[in-house]
Amino acid sequence: MAFSSRELALAAAALVAACQGAACNGAAAQTAEHVAAVKAVFDKSPVRAGACAPVTEDFDGWPAALTQRCDYPQGVAYVLDVKPEIMAKWIETGCAAHMSGVGACFDRMLKCAVEKSNATFVIGGNLAAPRKGAVTNLFYRNGVVVAAPQNGKADPVPVEEQEKLARLPEGGVEAMPGGGPVAFWHTMPHQFAVKAIDLGVPAEMNTPDRRQKWLEIIRTEMQAALKTDGNRFLSGWMTAHPITLRTGECADDRDP
Repeated sequence: MAFSSRELALAAAALVAACQGAACNGAAAQTAEHVAAVKAVFDKSPVRAGACAPVTEDFDGWPAALTQRCDYPQGVAYVLDVKPEIMAKWIETGCAAHMSGVGACFDRMLKCAVEKSNATFVIGGNLAAPRKGAVTNLFYRNGVVVAAPQNGKADPVPVEEQEKLARLPEGGVEAMPGGGPVAFWHTMPHQFAVKAIDLGVPAEMNTPDRRQKWLEIIRTEMQAALKTDGNRFLSGWMTAHPITLRTGECADDRDP
């Protein structure tokens, strides 16, 4: 059946009117329930549940307005102050793009953020959290676990030593155990690289220059994500594990 130019114009106008905001870019509509669910998770974080307060000056490339210092029983951590509505929007957008029709997607991705990083993005410092029944130390820089003698141990670390490790310069990171996966969802560099080919993400973190470049990319990308509906770290992680995530499990690095 042939359509007149007027009919085509009316159809196009109707499509434009129907395709507004989130519906046009693959993002799901924000819901109060999702925001409340993220807030509840943040409130239970072993780090965020401590005494957290904004810092007074920028933290090695992270604006003071985005950074909080948290003192909690096991340590000190400087964390990225992600608002619940921002995290909720990231997950809603990721689910709409990669798991459309899976009703449990939002809850699943939020659960995975808790499982992988206690839903906390540590800019610098210690994320001491339960691991296999014991609270152990893990030191982070820009959301990535970095080498530290105390990693994996339950022994208390003096606050002075924790502060020193927290403020380790990006160029001073000597190693990244596991190859540099980044919070919130343990996204590997190569998983993110497919979403940002233009950035030249290093394939391996085996030199100081490559480690520093990866940390700089993370810092820039996360700050940009705070201003958008999507998070390319989450998108890359979901793209890498379509089968496992649809089964309801939180994928490990090699899971399909």
